Amino acid sequence: MILNALLIAFAVIGVMFGLLMILRPAVIIKLHIKTAAKSNWRTEPISMERELKNMKFRGLILIAVCILALRVYHLVNAVR
Repeated sequence: MILNALLIAFAVIGVMFGLLMILRPAVIIKLHIKTAAKSNWRTEPISMERELKNMKFRGLILIAVCILALRVYHLVNAVR
């Protein structure tokens, strides 16, 4: 029961982050830059346009993986 709730929670959080990556990719990139700066690292994309496009694609992949993980989990449990 707890495993089901955790899996659903992680999938929902993953989908939310995926949507954020698709809808607001610049926010994610700025967050990454600020986080890296706190660790004494300087990061910046070579091409912001390309990085925005890649971030949207990664968001789509994250959503697909979360939904696929939920689907596989439910299919495996349906067989039991």
